[in-house]
Amino acid sequence: MTKIEIYDTTLRDGMQGEGMSLSAHEKLRVAHKLDDLGVDVIEAGFPSSNPKELELFELLSRETFKHAQIAAFGMTRRRDVRAEDDPALQVLADCFAPVCTLVGKTWSLHLEKVVKVGHEENLRMISDSIRFLRGAGKRVVYDAEHFFDGFLDDREYALACVRTAAQAGADTITCCDTNGGSLPDQVRDAMSAVTAELQGTGVQVGIHCHDDVGCGVANSLAAVSSGATHVQGTMNGYGERCGNANLITIVPNLQLKMGNDCVTDDQLTAFT
Repeated sequence: MTKIEIYDTTLRDGMQGEGMSLSAHEKLRVAHKLDDLGVDVIEAGFPSSNPKELELFELLSRETFKHAQIAAFGMTRRRDVRAEDDPALQVLADCFAPVCTLVGKTWSLHLEKVVKVGHEENLRMISDSIRFLRGAGKRVVYDAEHFFDGFLDDREYALACVRTAAQAGADTITCCDTNGGSLPDQVRDAMSAVTAELQGTGVQVGIHCHDDVGCGVANSLAAVSSGATHVQGTMNGYGERCGNANLITIVPNLQLKMGNDCVTDDQLTAFT
C-alpha cells in the first residue's frame, strides 16, 4: 500500500474560481476543516500578494493543527535579481510556514513571451530560489508550471528543469497541467519520464491538474499509476476557468479503487 500525500490548494487556486471570495477568518475555518479531513499539506496562499493574505498567515501562525502542515506559495526569483534580494522570496523565508511551494517556468514559449529569459537563466532562477529557501530551513515543493505543454514542446528541456530542481534540493517536484488540456495517455507518458529521471534521488513526484477538458481527476489518477505520490487539488474542484482536479473524487478513487493510503477510513466518510 503506497502512501499518497494529499496537498490541498483550495485556499489559493480555489479562490480563483468565479464568485469565490473568503475573508482571512473564513479561510482559517476552512483550514481547520481540511485538517479534520486528513489533508497532509494546506496551501494557504501567496503571502506577498496582498494584505489579506498576510493577515491570514498571521492568524495561521497562532493556530495548532492536528495533522496538516501549512504551505506558503510563491514564485522563483525575478530575472537579474539574486534570490536573497528578492522581496517575495524573503517573505517566504521569514514566514512561519514549514513548507514553501515555488512555481517556475518550464515551457519555452513562456521564457520567450512572458519572463523573457534564456533557457539557462531560467534554470538558474529555479536553482537559486530553491537553494535560498532550503537554506532558510524550508521544505520546498517545486511546481513545474505548464509542464505537460513544455514536455510536448521540448522534452529534454522540461526534464532539465526537473533535474535542476532536484539537484537544488526540492523535496517534491510537481508536474502541473496548468492549461488543463492534457489527456491521460499524455500524462502517463510524461510522468513515466519524470519518475525515471528522478529514480534513486529520493525526490517525491507530484501532480497538479486543472479540468479544462474534463480530465483533471483522470489525469491525477494516471499520474499516480505512473509513480506520483503527491497529489494536488481542491475541494469540489473549485478553481479558475473550469476548475482544478477535485480531491473529493480523487481521494476515494486512490484509496478504495487503487489501494493507496491517503486518509483514515473515518475521514474518508466525510469526503462528500
